[in-house]
Amino acid sequence: MIHRDIFQGKVLIFIAEIGLNHNGSIETAKKMVEAAAKSGADAVKFQTFIPEKMNSVYTRSLAESGIEKAPDYREIDFFKKFVLSKNDYKELFSLASKLNLVPFSSPFDIESVDLLEDLNVKLYKIASSEVTNHILLKKIAATKKPVIMSTGISNDSEISMAVELLRANGTPDIVLLHCVSLYPLPPELANLLRIASLRERFGIEAGFSDHSKDSRTSEIALALGASVFEKHFKLDGLDCPDKELSLTPGGFKEYTESIRLAHKMLGSGQINFSGPEKEVARLARKSLFAARDIKKGNIISAGDLVPKRPGLGLPVYEMENIIGKTANIDIKKDFILRMEYFN
Repeated sequence: MIHRDIFQGKVLIFIAEIGLNHNGSIETAKKMVEAAAKSGADAVKFQTFIPEKMNSVYTRSLAESGIEKAPDYREIDFFKKFVLSKNDYKELFSLASKLNLVPFSSPFDIESVDLLEDLNVKLYKIASSEVTNHILLKKIAATKKPVIMSTGISNDSEISMAVELLRANGTPDIVLLHCVSLYPLPPELANLLRIASLRERFGIEAGFSDHSKDSRTSEIALALGASVFEKHFKLDGLDCPDKELSLTPGGFKEYTESIRLAHKMLGSGQINFSGPEKEVARLARKSLFAARDIKKGNIISAGDLVPKRPGLGLPVYEMENIIGKTANIDIKKDFILRMEYFN
């Protein structure tokens, strides 16, 4: 499991999604890694791609009219602004590791997987957009490294095919992230029960890629079984692509702290009470007391017994077992009753 093998047994994992929010600047990206380390993150995630391999020159015209018109390089040029070099990633990954963060990325093409392999990345993220990209999935699976896969814009059969393909081709461990690919995510469309459905349907650990604006959705996700949380991250005052749904360092810190507190609130689920509550039980519960003076040799009747605090003697439910017994000592009124007082 990624918790045990990569994250030193941590029960909850928080991923600061840097994505494109570095604006293509290695210096900004470094500041983001440093800020993430101070904000409660366990990992930082990037996006690695070659713009020309991500988009067709006809992407815009196909999206707008459904047919290929004149080549249009605006989509490709847009993503070119966010490309980091191999040396950039090497610096960023080294910095993250020194700060006890796990650095990794979402690759969007075969060459980007090769780049990340050269950097000895420990795990891979599969973006929602790539769930049906079986060429990429086979390449990632062949690395035999764990995978965290977002499942936005994916139906049951598509997720099932992806999971089976990853397993069959070498992936040792998979975490499925519930994700709704809306930016930001409206609360009424969060569909958080899907987290439990993913866990039950695929028998796989689940998490939540949270595109909402606060921590409430993730707190509910936690209660539904999520243990890996991905949240977009930005620097204060920085104009960046995902600014509308990204948390600042201060916001991310509050986010992680609120979910960790919610996790403590969930407890173990055991039915029996224990710990500090035992003292409350001793003082608040009632036990059986003598309702009047009881002489040695008296046969105990209901009128001899009364429930009172504290609960240090016989539980009140023992009353039927006491009635009809014989007192073997004198018992004063309002004395707590013990089983050894009766034959």
